[in-house]
Amino acid sequence: MTVKKFVLFFLVCLIFATIRIQYSSAAKPLLLERKLHKLNEQVRKHDGFVELDSDLFDEFLAKPRNYSFVVLLTALDSSINCHPCREFDPEFRLVAKSWQKTDNPSRLFFGILDYKNGREIYNKLKQNTAPSLWYYPALEGPFAKDVSEPDKYDFSSKGFRAEEFASYLSSHLGVQVPVKRPPNYFMLMLSVFFLTGALAAIKLLFPLVRGIFESKNTWAAISLVIILMMISGHMWNHIRTPPYVTSNGGHINYIAGGFQNQYGLESQIVAIMYGTCAFSIVSLTVAVPKMEDRMKQRFALDGNPSGNVQPHIRVV
Repeated sequence: MTVKKFVLFFLVCLIFATIRIQYSSAAKPLLLERKLHKLNEQVRKHDGFVELDSDLFDEFLAKPRNYSFVVLLTALDSSINCHPCREFDPEFRLVAKSWQKTDNPSRLFFGILDYKNGREIYNKLKQNTAPSLWYYPALEGPFAKDVSEPDKYDFSSKGFRAEEFASYLSSHLGVQVPVKRPPNYFMLMLSVFFLTGALAAIKLLFPLVRGIFESKNTWAAISLVIILMMISGHMWNHIRTPPYVTSNGGHINYIAGGFQNQYGLESQIVAIMYGTCAFSIVSLTVAVPKMEDRMKQRFALDGNPSGNVQPHIRVV
């Protein structure tokens, strides 16, 4: 009789365990579907994010969870006066709203938990500062990772801008998290206003400065300046960023040794030397032939006013 009772008890337990396993397997997708439905309703209601309290925090982060969740612990109450919280809040909402326009928005959800609604969670996470941001990876499904522990966002190194925050999420998700800022119509209209004013000013002043822009001397001077900058090593300084001067034993070095080095002041000295030579050549080519005094012209050309030397530089 005892054996029969034991066998009957064993069969009942086996049947009960089988029914429970089947019920759990069937209830798990249903529970996940309900959570996703509730999350999507919250996202539509708050334009991209979920407004959390302590109960919703535990509910949405509990298993089953085939989605990732990023939670912002903040304190926006005026009595707390948290300036960093107010600074980051619009940036967080911007990324959350931009994420809803991607192909698979249900892969990641954004939640905001204010201190007044979630003191228990603050104590649970041992957080006494705000803002604090945590990324919880998916626990199952195609996007689940081996690491199930949350990762804390470091504001001190990554900053408060939406672009840095989106880059942080992209590194976790493996896909690009967009940031779509709304157009700044005030700045756009201001730019159009100033552009229109600048074009009007150019139209009014163009007859006065037309001669300058059409002059060969203007473009020749611009060309000479560019050439002097290039041959003096100015571009090399921008690429290599050498020191302006160096000090050695109390003495200042202006010229670098070797053929592959130079200092910032050295290139300026070379530019002045080349500029002096260029000015001399231009003067001899343009100014000297226009001199009416033959004596001054000969002196400028040969340095010998008494000689009977014909000018050998002329304008072609």
